Amino acid sequence: MPKFAHPFLSKDFTEHQLYAIQVLRRFLMTDTQGVIEKLADASELRQALGLAAVPDLATLIQADARLTRKGFL
Repeated sequence: MPKFAHPFLSKDFTEHQLYAIQVLRRFLMTDTQGVIEKLADASELRQALGLAAVPDLATLIQADARLTRKGFL
């Protein structure tokens, strides 16, 4: 898995971080908004994932589609 999805896209989150968030979402059996709320509430979780900020809804939806299309999820 490359570090970033594309050389010209934003470098706010790595593909590895977005993948970990998608795995967490599936583990918690919640939707995208639910995992955003969990990340917003749990600073220890953000720190463990190396997140400086919580990704927005569109970022996670696009990452899920991209990672699924590439066969990672």
